Amino acid sequence: MNLRESTGIALGAIRANKLRSFLTLLGTIIGVASVIAVVSFVQGMNRFVSEKLLDAGSNVFEIDKFGFITNNDDYINALRRPDLTIDDAEALRLGVRHAAIVVASNGNSERIHYRARHLDGVKVKGESAGYEVINDYTIEQGRHLTEEDDQHRQLVCVLGPEVTEELFPGRDPIGKEVRIGEQTCQVVGVTKAKGKMLGQSQDRFAVIPVRTFQKFKSERGSITIDIKSLDQAALPVAIQEARNLLRGRRHIGPGKPDNFGITTADTWMEFYRTLTGGIFVVLIGVASIALVVGGIVIMNIMLVSVTERTREIGVRKALGARPHDILVQFLVEATTLSLSGGILGILLGVGLSLLVGAISPLPAGVSVPAILLGILMSSLVGIFFGSYPAFRASKLDPIEALRYE
Repeated sequence: MNLRESTGIALGAIRANKLRSFLTLLGTIIGVASVIAVVSFVQGMNRFVSEKLLDAGSNVFEIDKFGFITNNDDYINALRRPDLTIDDAEALRLGVRHAAIVVASNGNSERIHYRARHLDGVKVKGESAGYEVINDYTIEQGRHLTEEDDQHRQLVCVLGPEVTEELFPGRDPIGKEVRIGEQTCQVVGVTKAKGKMLGQSQDRFAVIPVRTFQKFKSERGSITIDIKSLDQAALPVAIQEARNLLRGRRHIGPGKPDNFGITTADTWMEFYRTLTGGIFVVLIGVASIALVVGGIVIMNIMLVSVTERTREIGVRKALGARPHDILVQFLVEATTLSLSGGILGILLGVGLSLLVGAISPLPAGVSVPAILLGILMSSLVGIFFGSYPAFRASKLDPIEALRYE
């Protein structure tokens, strides 16, 4: 018996017992769909996070008071460190030879007014020149803040599009004055929309010069300094130059730890991968349980099928079928059953991923490797769990099988 004939018999059995076949395949369908959906979400999230973290380029690093902290004790110790200042940022701008851009920033949340309209909880960011490169802001109307705005502590601002739409519906905001906290600032620019990241708007903000922020805001605290190196190759050199300069300014002796933190995009990506790696393994493990259950159901049904078709097997052996032919026939049937469920599971998983990606902020990235993985897993389930019933069928004695009623 050839492969085509065995596959035809298996498909005929599925069509003849539609309800039983569907219930048999249900575990495989759910398992493969779960695996496809999990892989799609994880891949989509990885790509999404990578793009967002690397908006300004992978050759950007951040210096702040805390650095990368993952436990409360380190945070308490970091609170005792001296604040970073505008003077530190200026020293880095002049002293780090491999830096293309040095941006000082600070921020808090404020209420913004324009006439009778107001918005609460708007992120107000004090930024120095070059902030648009670090934050990947593109101007839609007007202009960005300049070095002159910062040096002269001008009361000017650039608004995010969400703030503009709510305060100036249908109107041109350029040149208008808004109240940010206790200060009145003139709107000089509006950025292009960036949308949402994990459900949080990236367009609800106002940017003012960092020296203006430091002058008028009581919650000044420590600033953050973002540095973009000349290129990727210059990144390690720029980091070392910045570290040496700050250690010198703070009189930190040899062998003593830094009292500031340096964080790169790779640091965040490594943390993200570590965090999601365990979750990914657990989710795949849970989804695989459904595949195992589906495989056990297939093995059960194949054992029943062998019992029901004992006489048929005896007739085939009597007509010259070898044990190998019977073994291959039942293996093909089990694999066809499992693979049919796998294909339905792939369609369900891809559809679920696209649906969730369309109606929610969760990104999904369906890939060919994920689909191939689903096909491979369902095929292996059929072969593994179909092996015992097929082996049992191949070992039946033809005389006893012909006598079976």
